Amino acid sequence: MIDGSFVWAEHPPLWEWGGALLGFSAIMGLQLAVSFPGFFPGLAGHRYLTWALLALLAFAPMAVFGQSWCGMLSFFSASAILVFPAWLGRTLCAAGVLAVWVIFARDDVFTVGYNVIEAVLIPLIIVGLSRMSEMIVELHDSRAELSRLAVAAERLRFARDLHGFLGLSLSAVTLKCELAQRLLAEAPGKAQEELTVILRTSRKALADVRSVSRGYREMSLCGEADAAVSMLSAAGIRTSLHFACGELPGMVDTVLATVLREGLTNLLRHSKAGRCRIRAERREDNVVLTLSNDGIVRERQPKRDPGGGLASLDCRIGSLGGSLAHGPDSQGWFRLQAVLPLTHDVEQTPGEGSVAAPGSDGPGQPPLRPPVPERQDMVPRAAVAITLAVLVGYFLAYSVISLSYQPPPAETVSMMLCLFATLLVQLAVSFQWRFISLARRPRLMRQGALGAMLLLQCVPWLFLGPRCLGLPGFVAGTALLVLPPAAAWPFIGAVTVAVDVAFHQADGALRDLVYETAYTLICALVVFGLSRMAQLASELHRSRAEIARLAVTTERLRFARDLHDLLGFSLSAITLKCELVRRLVPASPVQAQRELTEVLDIARRAVTDVRTVAGGDRRMRLTAEVEQATAMLAGVGIHATVRLDCGELPAEVETVLATTIREGLTNMLRHSSAAHCRITAERAAGGVRLSLVNDGVDRVRDPSLDSRISGGSGIGNLATRIEAVNGRLTAGPRPDGWFELRAEVELLAV
Repeated sequence: MIDGSFVWAEHPPLWEWGGALLGFSAIMGLQLAVSFPGFFPGLAGHRYLTWALLALLAFAPMAVFGQSWCGMLSFFSASAILVFPAWLGRTLCAAGVLAVWVIFARDDVFTVGYNVIEAVLIPLIIVGLSRMSEMIVELHDSRAELSRLAVAAERLRFARDLHGFLGLSLSAVTLKCELAQRLLAEAPGKAQEELTVILRTSRKALADVRSVSRGYREMSLCGEADAAVSMLSAAGIRTSLHFACGELPGMVDTVLATVLREGLTNLLRHSKAGRCRIRAERREDNVVLTLSNDGIVRERQPKRDPGGGLASLDCRIGSLGGSLAHGPDSQGWFRLQAVLPLTHDVEQTPGEGSVAAPGSDGPGQPPLRPPVPERQDMVPRAAVAITLAVLVGYFLAYSVISLSYQPPPAETVSMMLCLFATLLVQLAVSFQWRFISLARRPRLMRQGALGAMLLLQCVPWLFLGPRCLGLPGFVAGTALLVLPPAAAWPFIGAVTVAVDVAFHQADGALRDLVYETAYTLICALVVFGLSRMAQLASELHRSRAEIARLAVTTERLRFARDLHDLLGFSLSAITLKCELVRRLVPASPVQAQRELTEVLDIARRAVTDVRTVAGGDRRMRLTAEVEQATAMLAGVGIHATVRLDCGELPAEVETVLATTIREGLTNMLRHSSAAHCRITAERAAGGVRLSLVNDGVDRVRDPSLDSRISGGSGIGNLATRIEAVNGRLTAGPRPDGWFELRAEVELLAV
């Protein structure tokens, strides 16, 4: 449009004007094909041919239109940089700038200077928009890759942890079962001794599974504080809680939650406190957590164990730039205080600072850090450099326009100072300088910056006259960045009209008036676009660690659920069957032999489950799970009735329902004394319904399984799984006195 105004001002014949429009359209289409290959996939494989056609259209029409067509050389220069290797592209771009200088060499110095600046600025804008869009896409993809690598590293940790605390236990159970089988006929007494060892090992492994399953879940300070109040109240300790820290970064929140948990563990274990205070507050750029109790006057608090929890916490907090202190305060209370900075700039490895499970990386071991491509680290800096170069280019172009009126020296100095001040304010808004982004009311600060730019635009007009055009494109671009669209566009319209009036008063020609109008609007859009893209690149870069941390957290929750659901069931079955075998050895050795064989099978399946949990890829079959459940229930004397009439199910739904059966039976065996059990799976209206019913509700010993399906229990895990496949889980006693666990899943939305 801008260069079209120059062609139109020459009053060409109709055929020339039509040819110019076709040429403009062709150049724009070819440039889009070069800058964004996805627009025209057919031309993506012919980039050199596309550039050759564009170069022909940029130079050939000059024979007809002369200087009026000179602006098209900017597309020639920009496409050369995008198509060719760096050295060749820059050489061709320099040739395009040199051609512009040659074309305008006979004009005055201001015309030459302005056109040369434009010959550099426009290619820079085109290349900047093209490359920044590519870089942002690459950065976005790198976040997914970083998350994938972080999850892979976390799975390696899972595998190492499982091998360390569970793999050896399961191997020992398997070996001891084989030994007990051989001893059963020849030495029943020794077989019972081995069964006692198996029982002890399986119970310890089951306790480890529950402990690690809890430890791998994400911790939060507020959640730990709520749990602490309930726990301390149950222990008869009066607790006061004061929180004034607001929302905390994920890493800081998790570490402080760990400090609170460790402090409470020590309090309950080592002191006889009657009162406890928990405070969390912000102090300048830090957050301070203080846990104090009056137990020190009754029983001396233990010294810090170099290998204990407090020493580990001290290392973790120190790595984040914080400090941990403990000891008696001035009132004679024992105080544990953790101070962490909120503005710590070290990028956290996904998973660092979270609760470590047994066998996980300790403070002295290097964490598993997924590699980050260096190019993605360069993206924010490249985006800032491109935006800065464009803003400076516009500043120089507007300066040349103002200087072309040749004002007196005093006016020149005043005018340049105003232009430079406008540039500084624009840089502050575009790059979100700290005094704006960290202000108590950043939106008000940005609007104040817009007001300052408006004053720098209008005051020179009032005192220096209309020849001081200022930087109206910056004012309009900042309005797009700061104001809502409904207010920004009328504001831009008013700025554009004011510039046109001032330009007309400065004796600007009609052609120049059209040019300045279009130039202001395009400058505003470029400033807005590049500023937003630079901000987006920085935000994407900053969010990489948080995205990876969330991915690791999700994987940890998945691991905790699978660990509890799969291995908890297997270890519970091993424990029950070993108890049964011990009772059967004196009276029925043949049946004891059969039960031991089943224990061996369960132990071997558990070893397979260990690999499945660490790998994250598993498919469970409903029929196979029901068969295993029926055999196990028969072995412990529970009569089971099964009816499966649900047909073929999606893999994810079938896995969730099979897990529901496993977890439901685990809870039934652990918490009730059932004699009968019914398992039913059938199609319902638009879905499938699974029901697990037992008659042990009247003899329940542990009320942990009830209709309050929440928290981190096994039933809570099931509720999360079933909700993920558009289902619902209910649990509770029925009117007939039986206990029912029911899962209903809609299949249409899966």
